[in-house]
Amino acid sequence: MARAQPRAPATATDEVARSAPPPVPVVLATSVEKLDTARLEVLGSGLAARSVTVYPAVAGEVVQVGFRAGQRVRKDQVLLRLQDRAQRLAVDLATARLEAARRLMARYESTRGTGAVPGSIIDEAQSGVELAEIALRQAREDLADRVVLAPFAGVVGIAAVEPGDRVDSDTAITTLDDRRTLQVAFALPEVYAARLKIGQTVRVTNPAFAGRDFPGRIDQIDSRIDADSRNLRLRARVPNADDLLRPGMSFTVQLDLAGARYVAVPELALQWGRDGAYVWTVVDGRAQQVLVRSVRRVDEQILLDGPLPVGAPVVVEGVQRLRAGRTVAAVNPAAAAPAPATAASR
Repeated sequence: MARAQPRAPATATDEVARSAPPPVPVVLATSVEKLDTARLEVLGSGLAARSVTVYPAVAGEVVQVGFRAGQRVRKDQVLLRLQDRAQRLAVDLATARLEAARRLMARYESTRGTGAVPGSIIDEAQSGVELAEIALRQAREDLADRVVLAPFAGVVGIAAVEPGDRVDSDTAITTLDDRRTLQVAFALPEVYAARLKIGQTVRVTNPAFAGRDFPGRIDQIDSRIDADSRNLRLRARVPNADDLLRPGMSFTVQLDLAGARYVAVPELALQWGRDGAYVWTVVDGRAQQVLVRSVRRVDEQILLDGPLPVGAPVVVEGVQRLRAGRTVAAVNPAAAAPAPATAASR
């Protein structure tokens, strides 16, 4: 019968191997670089690119209303006429006086140098012509004030007066809006102030046009933060070629604000301890804890600020049994292969 061979005595290395705990099975993911883009939705109000309430320059009786509600008018189109008989007579009178002053001046000029008419009389005649010209210009201005013209091209509102009404300079006649483009006024918290600039794109929606976005761009940024709300006021210019949008409409303003670049990991990778937030990474097959600062959540990932490099493997499942230096066995080995160690941009 064969005799059993004696076993070799156990070495210290073998004893350590037998006493070491087995590797912890974990599921790994790879950290990536992601832009910190904030997607915001805020409420805004529509404003016409130009908007005025039209008033007459003087008091008088309305004889003609030259528009209807919702009509598009051109610049200097007549909106209202007031009774102007007295002003027309004043223009005729000033015209006659100017013609008389010019005839007198012409007669005096024909005698200049003969001594028949003193120079002082000729000078007075010249002054008379100038005063008559001023009186005529004033009479024409008074006549022009009896007509109300559109200050710019736009769409008029409902007329507040009718022929026969008596109005004065405080009587509102109608409104006039230039709505070829619309301005949408809104406000954002001051934390986003550094990310804003003129020309950034926005999208606005309105309940009257469900499912439709209207593109626009930031056109104005206020010079200060409101001390009460800590918000920054902005206005976006939205083209309105189809004339669908109206001043006073409510809008939901949507915009994406780009920020810094950070390392991003799945939400499950982020853990919390006495020293704050951390993640488990794997270096040479062993677990290593990396302290980080959570920036914010973006698309089911967490943006991190800390020494974790882009492309590093991070543990997303199996973290409960991990200790620093503990060996790990990746259930998904492909994720355990470290990418080139490049620090995340900040």
